[in-house]
Amino acid sequence: MTNVMPDSLAEKIILEKITEWEEKRKKRKESGKSRSHQFLTVSRDFGSKEEIVLPALERKLGWNIYGKDLLKYIVEREGVSRAVLETLDEKSKGRVFDWVNYILGSGAIIQKEYVLKVSRLIKTIVLQESAIILGRGGNQILKDMPGGLRIKITAPFDDRVAHISQVHNITLEAAKDMVLKKDRERMEFVETCFHKKSQDLSEFDMILNTKYFSEDSLCRIVQIALKEKYNVSHIT
Repeated sequence: MTNVMPDSLAEKIILEKITEWEEKRKKRKESGKSRSHQFLTVSRDFGSKEEIVLPALERKLGWNIYGKDLLKYIVEREGVSRAVLETLDEKSKGRVFDWVNYILGSGAIIQKEYVLKVSRLIKTIVLQESAIILGRGGNQILKDMPGGLRIKITAPFDDRVAHISQVHNITLEAAKDMVLKKDRERMEFVETCFHKKSQDLSEFDMILNTKYFSEDSLCRIVQIALKEKYNVSHIT
């Protein structure tokens, strides 16, 4: 399972990204062209083999994963957050602020500083590159942005408990407590930040059950769905 990312590694990753995005901004300015990026948001139930599926998706798509640790590092360091936003050109930067104002006005997200910063950051990332956004309400934050796919990875409760028991080498009872705790924490995040008492499955483009599909099969399904949705969203 994923450990907390050290600050030194997070800083190295994001500084490299800032440099890369600055170069891309210069090239866009010189060419006068901009391009839209596809993206993937991944919500997952704890114990649904995310530690197997996510690296497989990262390899197959060739996109970076932005998860809780890296997003948290950026939003908690004002200077880094500001530097990330500055990699956008003025038009794209305006789109970010217009979009944040929209979600505030619609009441979709409560006005908490952390949530607003995460929202702005996620929007900035997908304007810069194709990316996999893991958790943090990415499916909600990007629900009105075309070209992306919002998926949920799940498995039956007993299968998730058995998997966690095996991965952590703990009893089934201890694994059950861990799964219930993680499920509760993730639901509380959605309730607090998005005013939702339960998760509406219609908010996802696709639900993928790891009980029945291997990681290779899941990757192929996601690749096909990304292509299909991208084509439809750019026709309508």
